[in-house]
Amino acid sequence: MKPSKIEQIFQQKLTSIDYLLIDENFKVVEISAGVQKFTEFDSEGILDKDVSEVFPELVGVEDILREILQGDRLDFDYKGIARLTSSNSTLYFDLYIIKNAEIMNNQLLIILENVTEKMLLEQTLIQRNNELELLFSKLSASNQYIDKIIGSMADALIVTNQAGKIKTINKAAENLFEYSETDLINQHISIIISDREGQIKIINEAVLSTGECLSDIELVCHSKTGKQLNVAFSCSSIPTEMPGIKDFLYIGRNITEKQIIEQERRRIEKRLVAQYFISRYLSNCNNLKQALPKILLSLCETLSWDIGEFWLPEINYDKYQLECLEIWFKPYLKVAEFIEVTKQTVFQLGEGLPGKVWQTGVPQWSSDLVNDANFVRSQLAANYGLSSAFAFPILHEKEVLGVMCFFSCQRQECDEHLLQTMVTIGNQIGQFMQRQRAELALRYEQEQTEHLLLNILPYKIAQRLKHHPSTIADYFSEVSVMFADIVGFTELSSRVSATELVEILNEIFSEFDQLAEKHNLEKIKTIGDAYMVVAGLPKTREDHAIAIAEMALDMQASIAQYNEETNNSLSMRIGINSGDVVAGVIGTKKFTYDLWGDTVNIASRMESHGLPGKIQITEATYQYLRDRYLIEQRGYIEIKGKGEMLTYFLTGRI
Repeated sequence: MKPSKIEQIFQQKLTSIDYLLIDENFKVVEISAGVQKFTEFDSEGILDKDVSEVFPELVGVEDILREILQGDRLDFDYKGIARLTSSNSTLYFDLYIIKNAEIMNNQLLIILENVTEKMLLEQTLIQRNNELELLFSKLSASNQYIDKIIGSMADALIVTNQAGKIKTINKAAENLFEYSETDLINQHISIIISDREGQIKIINEAVLSTGECLSDIELVCHSKTGKQLNVAFSCSSIPTEMPGIKDFLYIGRNITEKQIIEQERRRIEKRLVAQYFISRYLSNCNNLKQALPKILLSLCETLSWDIGEFWLPEINYDKYQLECLEIWFKPYLKVAEFIEVTKQTVFQLGEGLPGKVWQTGVPQWSSDLVNDANFVRSQLAANYGLSSAFAFPILHEKEVLGVMCFFSCQRQECDEHLLQTMVTIGNQIGQFMQRQRAELALRYEQEQTEHLLLNILPYKIAQRLKHHPSTIADYFSEVSVMFADIVGFTELSSRVSATELVEILNEIFSEFDQLAEKHNLEKIKTIGDAYMVVAGLPKTREDHAIAIAEMALDMQASIAQYNEETNNSLSMRIGINSGDVVAGVIGTKKFTYDLWGDTVNIASRMESHGLPGKIQITEATYQYLRDRYLIEQRGYIEIKGKGEMLTYFLTGRI
C-alpha cells in the first residue's frame, strides 16, 4: 500500500516520531506504526476511537482542539506523559497537536515524541545531584550511609577480589542483572559477564600493571533470566587494608538501549568513584593524617594524575605559612629530588600555586609548568617531566584549612568539571577537618570536666550519675572509716594570716590525698582541719581495716616530717571504726559523695574522744588488726550517745 502524505513526511524528516490524525469529531482516522506503544490499545483498537479514550490526558481540552481546528489557536502540547510498559519500565513522551491546512483539511495532527531517554537522563542527573548533596551535608558518614548512596546509583557497581569473587554490589546491579545480592556475593563475576577467552583476567592484569582506570570496556553480560546485555564497564583497582592486595571496582552501564550520553557517563563515574572512596576513607579513619595517603592515592589513580600533595597552614615564628603535610607519587616515577625539595619548601600567602589558592580560596590550574613564572618549582618540574598541575582549597565556611595539588606528566588543559568536582571534595575534607577540630575541643572539655568530676566523686559513682542522674544510696556491710583532726591548729591559726593558714592546710591535706591514692582509699571530705577517708567502698575489699591502719600510720609520719621541716609542733588525733554504712549522693546541685550510719558516728567519736598523737580504734577494728599491728588497750571510755566503749590505741606495725 502506498504510504499517505503524512507518512511520507515523517519517513523523510521525523523518523523517530509517531503521529495520529483525528477528524473534526476527534475520532482517530490514521496512525503511524509505533503509536500503540504509547497506549493500552493495539493498532486496530485505536482507529475510530475518540482521542480522549486513547489519551485520557486530553479529556477536558475539547474546546482547545476546536480552537485549533478553527484556526484561532496554532497548537497545543502536553509534555512528560508517562506510561508503564509491559516490562514494567516507564516510557515518557511529549504530545503536540497542530493543524496544517496544506496537508489536511478539518483534521488535527497529534505528534508523539518518545522522550524516555531524555527524561531518564534528567532523572538520573537529578538523582546523582541529590546523592552528592547528601555526601556534602554529612561527613560522619557511616558505612551504612555510603552504602545507601551506592545503592541509589543508576549505574551498576560491582567490587571483586583478585580471585574474581564478588564482594559488593549495589541495587542498580541487582536490577540490571536480575539477581539478588545473596545470589551474587561470593560468586565469580563470570556468573554475569561472559568470560570469553579469559578476558576478565586480562582486564584485571592490565589494571594492576598500569595502575590506571580502564574505561569503555564493552562486555557481553547475561541476566538471571538469560537475557543478553551489552554493558560498558570501567574497571579500576582499589587499595585494601592489606598492603599489596587490591580489589577491583567495576562500574557498568547498560548500553543495549544507549540510554545515556557517553561523555556524561565518564564524568559522573569519576566524580562518584572519587567521592565514594574519599567518603569511605574519612568514615573509617580517625584523623586526617591517617586518611591523607589513601585520599591522595585514590584521587591520583581515579583521575589519572601522577603526584598528589597536601599543604597545611602552620604557625612559624608568629607567621602563617604553607607546609607539605603529605605527598604521594606513582611508584614508577623517579622524582626523589622533587619530593625532597617539596618537603623542605614553604609557601607564603599568594606564593606559588598552593599560596595562590590559599590567598584566593579558589582553584588554580597550570597547563604548562615549565613556562609558568608563578610556579616556584618549574625547573624541577622540567627535570622530571611534569607538565601540568592544578590545586584546589580545602574549605570550611570560607576558611582555607589546606590546599591539595596534583601533577601530571602529560599536558592537561583546564577542566572546569574536574575543578568543580575537586572543590566539592575539598569541602567534604574541610568538613571532616572541622569536625576533627570540634571533636578535639570537645574531648578536651570532656576530659577537664571528667577530671573535675573525679576530684569530687569516685569514678564508679561519677559514671552512674552521668548515665542515670538520680539519687544514689548503696549499702556496704564491711568498711573502715577514719576521721583525723590536726591538734594545735587552732593555736596556729592565731599566729598566721588566713592565707597562710589555707596554704598550710593545702600542703598537709595534699600529702594526705597522695597517701589515700597510694592505699586505694576513698577520700570523703575535709571540714576545716578535719580529714575523713574510708576503705572498702565503692569497691569492696577484704583488707579495708589494714588499708586504713596503714594510712593512719603514714599520716602520723607525714605530720612528723612536716614539723621537722617547718619547725612546727602539730600532731594528729585519729579515730577509726569498722562496720556497715550507707554511701551515696543526694540532691541535684553541689552534690557530694557522703557516708551515713552508726559506724560513721562512732568513728567520729573515736577521733573527738581520742588523744593527740594517738590512733584510737574500736573493738570492731581491733578484731581486724590484732594479729598484724602493735595495739595497746586504752580501756573503757564514755562515748556520747553510746555509753561506755572499750577502745584501743594503734601504735605501730609488728
